[in-house]
Parts: sequence; C-alpha cells; structure tokens
Amino acid sequence: MNGKTPGVQLHAIRALAARGFKTYVESPSAYVVLFVFYLLTGYLFTLPLFLTGQASIVGMKDFVPLLLTFLVPALAMGLLAEEMRSGTFETLATLPLEDWDIALGKYLGFAAFYLLAVAGLMFYPIVLSFMVQPPSHLDWGQTIGILCSFSCLGLMYGAIGLYASSLHKNQIVALVTAFLIAFVLFLFGKLDNFFSGPLATIVEFVGSDSHIMAMSKGVFDSRDLIYFASVIFGFLYLTVQRLSSRRF
Repeated sequence: MNGKTPGVQLHAIRALAARGFKTYVESPSAYVVLFVFYLLTGYLFTLPLFLTGQASIVGMKDFVPLLLTFLVPALAMGLLAEEMRSGTFETLATLPLEDWDIALGKYLGFAAFYLLAVAGLMFYPIVLSFMVQPPSHLDWGQTIGILCSFSCLGLMYGAIGLYASSLHKNQIVALVTAFLIAFVLFLFGKLDNFFSGPLATIVEFVGSDSHIMAMSKGVFDSRDLIYFASVIFGFLYLTVQRLSSRRF
C-alpha cells in the first residue's frame, strides 16, 4: 500500500473518524484542553463587556490565535503517536486501508471534535444578543467571521499536529514539534512590517495573521481560503508520505 489518493475508501474514513471522535469524547485530557479553552475565551469575553460595555467578541481575535498554537497541538499530539507507542498502528497498517484512509480518518475525527468546540463559542454572542438593546448593535457579520477564522486556523494547526504525531511515538515531542511549526506560521504574520517589497508580500502570505484578520472583519477572500486549504492539504500529504515510509 502507498500514499496514492485514488484508492480512498469512504466507509473506512468514516469509521476511523467516528472512532477518533469517540476517543476525544471519552478522553479526560481532551476535556482539560476544552476547560482551558473556554476559561480563557470566557475571560476575554467578559473583560471588555464589564470594563467598557463593549458588546463584541472582538477581544478574542488578538489572543486566541496564539492560544491555538498550543491547544490544538495538544489535542492532535496523540492521533498517530499513541497508535505507534501502543503498537496498534502495526495492526492498523495490516488492514486493507490506504495511507490516505488513515490520515483522513484521523484528521476528520479531530476536525469534528474541534469544530464542535468552536461552535460552543456561539454561546457568547447568543448571550450578548439578549443583553444588547437594540439587538442590531451586535455585529453578526464580524462575529461569524471571527469564529470562522478560529475554525480555519485550528483546522490548519490540526493538520500540522497530525503530521507531527506521525513523526514521533512520544506525544510530548509531537506536541512540541507541532507547536513550533504553528508558532512559526503565527510569528511570520507579525513580521511583515520588518520587510519591504516582494519579500514583505511573501512573509505576509505565509504568515497566518493577515488571513485571519481579514476573516475576522467578516471579509471572506478566496485567497485566504486557498491558503488554509493548501497548508492543510500539504501537511496531510506529508503525513501520508510518513505513513507510507513506515510500511517499508
């Protein structure tokens, strides 16, 4: 078997994704990550609300992207590393599955859990909609844009985390590897002002900051969506190549 895409089996991908999602639901460590996530986002929500009376979740958009560089790799670190550590990956590899089946199944299980977690942030604008008078003062376009930017960013970091998890049996090493890659992409978005000309354009595009900033304003540009899709596909492809190399 190899990393070719034409042989993907949808039923196998669904089964692996459902298994992965169930693992998250039953994992205490996943709930620890969610607790930290909701605790910090709740703080960022309530602080401007009570200090300035600002009815918005805009305060989250500056800190949450940095928070996700650590929390998402923490969720993804065991996707393949735990399978390899426990020896169950060898059993998985003997099944009639393509490497793409394994990579996509694992990734989609993570994606379902993560998107459900981000959907939970809708609690804040819903509460705001009842507190603000009149309700029209709440910018729903910006709110949806911010949550979509968190979704895209987390899905990208999840693909990075999956790749890092395929490199190491040790989950902590996988966590650190994924964090460093995610942090570099985050950092690039902050460095474009230090460059000029074409180099500044390249740095700005490679960094995640400019893409999530546009979406956070409720502006959905195809270039931003292509950026996230390309990075996700790129790291899924690297994961498949890694899985393929482990078979030989």
